Amino acid sequence: MHAWRTLAATCLTALLICTGIQVAGADPSVPDHRTALERDDTANLLAVVTKQRPIHPLDYAPEDLVTWPHTDFELRAEVADQLELMFTAAADDGLAYRVVSGYRSYDTQAGTYEYWARQSGTASADAVSARPGHSEHQTGLAVDLDNTTGECYLKMCFGETTEGRWVAEHAHEFGFVISYPEGTRDITGYAYEPWHIRYVGPQVAGDMNRRGYLLISTYLAPPASSVRLGELLGSHG
Repeated sequence: MHAWRTLAATCLTALLICTGIQVAGADPSVPDHRTALERDDTANLLAVVTKQRPIHPLDYAPEDLVTWPHTDFELRAEVADQLELMFTAAADDGLAYRVVSGYRSYDTQAGTYEYWARQSGTASADAVSARPGHSEHQTGLAVDLDNTTGECYLKMCFGETTEGRWVAEHAHEFGFVISYPEGTRDITGYAYEPWHIRYVGPQVAGDMNRRGYLLISTYLAPPASSVRLGELLGSHG
């Protein structure tokens, strides 16, 4: 199994072997509330991609990419579906968003990183852009958002807007987390990016919110993650 997928799969496997927990759906009396990715592609869904943990293979590309309406941006199909649900809920509260970035190939990310390095130097580029092969965008699970005014486009002040605050409060309900929250640069290596959300599925995102975890890498840290993931994605969905 590829290194970037190993952590989530190991957590689940260890729990099932050690406890014999029954997988949701095996017993028809146990409702299975997992999404398709939560049920069938946990290893990719919960893959940890950081400055230190690259995607493998480096040319990885999801097979289920779809184009977000009225843009050229692509997302994994379930991510697009959940994002649409989130946007609809936000619209009910009088808010509107636009997608400003989605899936990026290795080559596209290389160009993005090189642009920032030319603009502000390598050190500054590393704080705001992933090196090729180290970007969550390559998973097809990451989305950059903006409101429709553009006043805080890809700026920290997006977190202070009504739309930014709504995302911070409600994104987990639809399976998304903010990948680079405020105050975590020492861990992530990235500056605060309130516009960058990553899909991990409603089960894990909801549990992270309830337990107060900000980062998927911290949430998945063993040994507690084995029990937690098994409870969510194995025994009862």
